[in-house]
Amino acid sequence: MSTRISSGAARTSSSASPEQQDASAPSSGTARSLLSIGELARRAQVSPRTIRYYEELGILPTPQRTAGGSRRYPPEYLSYVQGALLLKELGFSLEEVRELCQGTQERTGETSARTHAMLATKMAVLEQRIRLLSRLHDLIRAAAEGGGEANSGAAELLRLLGEEAQAAGSASSPTGQR
Repeated sequence: MSTRISSGAARTSSSASPEQQDASAPSSGTARSLLSIGELARRAQVSPRTIRYYEELGILPTPQRTAGGSRRYPPEYLSYVQGALLLKELGFSLEEVRELCQGTQERTGETSARTHAMLATKMAVLEQRIRLLSRLHDLIRAAAEGGGEANSGAAELLRLLGEEAQAAGSASSPTGQR
């Protein structure tokens, strides 16, 4: 359920009752500190369509709205968007991001068994990537320093990258575990 705020919520009206003022006041700061969908999208470097889609999926909490129906986002929504983008970069699907975000938004302190299983799987994938990236780092450093291993390091580097590409392909296939 969204909360409506008036476009003049930052101003105090002597004709409004305290109940009306409380209902129209944003929950986090003044109306001036709230962001339009365009401003939130600009700061997050995504399109307004992405913001609306994340809201529809439940990745973003339902924002407050002005009396005219315009969305108004507290600045902390930027963290939700940036977090979702980072999780996607790490290989999480939007459904997985949604599940994690909804658990955070509900603040129940309890994580479902499904979420625990998903996180355990993601942790194993990330640990494998860390090992791969660490080896890749060492190979690139050796090649950059021109050590005697430069030629064999290049072959090893290509092999590791091939293994990573295969692992990434199987993780995103319909039969792979996501």
